[in-house]
Amino acid sequence: MRVAVIGLGAWGSMTAWRLAEAGADVVGYEAGVIGHDGGSSHGATRLYRRLCVEHAGLVPLAERSAALWRELERVSGEPLLTVTGGVSIGPADSALVRDSLAVAAATDVEHALLDADAIRARWPMLRIGDDAVGVVDPAAGILAAEPSVLAAAAAARHAGATLHERARVDATDAADGIVRVDGREERFDQVVVTAGAWTGALVPGLGVTPTRTLVTWFAPRPGQEAQHAAEALGVVVVAVGDAWMWGHGAQPGGLVKLGPADDPAFVPIEPDDLLGSSDPRDGALVSRLAATALPGLDPTPTDVRPCMYGRTTDHQFVLGRVGERLTVGGGCNGHGFKHAAAIGEHLAEVALGAEPTVPLPFADATRFQAAATATA
Repeated sequence: MRVAVIGLGAWGSMTAWRLAEAGADVVGYEAGVIGHDGGSSHGATRLYRRLCVEHAGLVPLAERSAALWRELERVSGEPLLTVTGGVSIGPADSALVRDSLAVAAATDVEHALLDADAIRARWPMLRIGDDAVGVVDPAAGILAAEPSVLAAAAAARHAGATLHERARVDATDAADGIVRVDGREERFDQVVVTAGAWTGALVPGLGVTPTRTLVTWFAPRPGQEAQHAAEALGVVVVAVGDAWMWGHGAQPGGLVKLGPADDPAFVPIEPDDLLGSSDPRDGALVSRLAATALPGLDPTPTDVRPCMYGRTTDHQFVLGRVGERLTVGGGCNGHGFKHAAAIGEHLAEVALGAEPTVPLPFADATRFQAAATATA
């Protein structure tokens, strides 16, 4: 079967790899260069969490992804996933804690519940209230972002895929298996669109809005470096008032990465306008959260870079077939990288007509179209 993959970021490169490993004749197209910094997959790191508060159905997806990350490490010879453990912290009645415990109960995923004293003993660098509790995810860790994309692309090529860079695609007739690139027309048995923030423009009606976000890094204050190293801080998600902040400790020679779960500066954007974009509110919220929860850091970001994600109104992925020959993967909602390996496998299985290893009915790609039809 001849399959096109349009967009070779984290999801697309993984899809190309899993398709090629399954024996498909794969041709991939990337508008920039693989690993470019103008989309959703660039930068040094992303978080990995097995205890996924976004939906209980994501826990088996995260577990499958971990296995595939390890397989990709073996194939590439590159270390990609570093397990540090992690914790989600907030008042017992906070949405973060409540949802974490609900997912843990629904899935029996390994976890532990700590009171404020136990949190302070394990994470003394955190400033928390006496009413705080922590839900520990021992499998959490740090993923190498750009190296993972490059490793998956290399593995896809090694398995026989042909990947084209700087190739802008016209996907108007992708539902019929037709892809136009540089004035020529190519025909495929199946087309998979994994174009990140451009996905909604290539395949309208998916309910995916490209949204500008930030990648933000902080330096420890002098003498605080060891407490904020990756092996000490690990992966943390902390509720601070009505907001919450996620992040991970510094890897050797690096900085602490932090971000807010939501931010007024996270606004819809035309994807091609991302690079060089700015907002006067950039970094203000995460700086305030960092000053409150991690006083051992300089609250002024050392580095702030724009990034993007595809947002849906229900904050779930958009994955699956939308036509006889067309499969889409979009709507990462800012929590899609950790699942990229298993999402690539899922999209490959859907395109090839195989039973998915991890069923994801809540991420059905046609749900917004169906809702619009029902209310018309």
